[in-house]
Amino acid sequence: MKEDNNNLEQTKNSVEETQETKKSNVQFYKYAAINFTFFITMTFGGYVTVFLQSIGFNAQQVGMVTALNSGVGIFASPFWGMLSDKIRSVKKVAIFALTIGALTFALIPFASRLSIGGMSFLFVLIPVTMFFRNPVMSLIDNWMLRNAREEKLNYGALRAYGALSFALAALALGYIIPLTGVEFIFGINIIFALPAIFLLVFVRGSADDEGSGKKNLTFKEMQIGQLFKNYHLVTYIFFTVFQRIPFQSSMIFLPFLIYEVGGNIAQLGLIMGIRALVEIPMMLLLKPLRHRFPLYVLIIAATTFFMLEAILYSTANSFTMIIVISIFHGIGNGLMIPSGASYVFSLAPEHLKATTQTMLASTTAVAGILGGLVGGFLIMRIGIQQFYLILGIMLSIALVLFILSFIIGEKVLGIKRPGLSLH
Repeated sequence: MKEDNNNLEQTKNSVEETQETKKSNVQFYKYAAINFTFFITMTFGGYVTVFLQSIGFNAQQVGMVTALNSGVGIFASPFWGMLSDKIRSVKKVAIFALTIGALTFALIPFASRLSIGGMSFLFVLIPVTMFFRNPVMSLIDNWMLRNAREEKLNYGALRAYGALSFALAALALGYIIPLTGVEFIFGINIIFALPAIFLLVFVRGSADDEGSGKKNLTFKEMQIGQLFKNYHLVTYIFFTVFQRIPFQSSMIFLPFLIYEVGGNIAQLGLIMGIRALVEIPMMLLLKPLRHRFPLYVLIIAATTFFMLEAILYSTANSFTMIIVISIFHGIGNGLMIPSGASYVFSLAPEHLKATTQTMLASTTAVAGILGGLVGGFLIMRIGIQQFYLILGIMLSIALVLFILSFIIGEKVLGIKRPGLSLH
């Protein structure tokens, strides 16, 4: 009788585990669907520079627009992050920002026909659009990380679905834009934003319950100063600024490099697609890599690939070379996106995770200001290829400083390095 009871208990446990696994798999694919649909909309943002070029903007003017976007982004990302932590709902804020960002993005071609005091209205509308649009990625990443931690899901694999849709959309746009013109992307972005918004509204994650039944935090209760007491978090913020200046500059001015070697805008989609496809296996490898290496080691490896990419771009003399070199970007970004997000998530206080994630996104905005303004100026004077050599040198300096931060922390300040951090 006792043996029958044991068998019955084992069967019951097995059935419960099977049901739990099925439930977990269903949730995984719901989150994957959100990433897949959302990152299609992100593909369109890469063509803003192309659109500005098509209406006659030069490198310096593109740099000015980028700098304005970044100036807004410095405040936008922390604003949305703090609002998320304050109301205890990352998802609600992400839905609102994604909706407004999609609507204003669609108006960009119409704004190109308007001017204020002789200045294009684009200098106003594009930064306003990016105020809503740019922080959404950090917000969705944060929401995904929270749910992946609670439900023991592979965040790297979830993020890979975003890379896949980005790649497919970029490759498709490479064929479509030459036929339709670049203005096509601004209207179509609303159609592709709708599924992402719909899924965010109706897919419920375990982390959505974290703030239920609790009052909104005041800014005093949030104790934002805690962020600056964590040595490794502070050094990572500084590293991100130094790393992102050359990284953002490389992204912004890639169309000018393509023109320099005799390529055309249709080929930009091909580069973006190949980069994103290479990211996928790297993201899928995140979980096994995290079992073997601390996250900061993966970040160092990613930055090394970015450095090599920039230096090699300075030697590129054909579009084929740019394609081959872009593989380095895909490897680096495939490591950096999930590792950087997970590293910040693991270091940040529980009640400030969204604030921290979006604060790091604002470092990209700081980098965009410097990269946009200085980059446009330098390209006009030294040429695009010498510019990329300078970017490679800057990335190597950022890499050395990041490595030194761990040595100084350990040897001088007695602060232990972050170890392996899973979930």
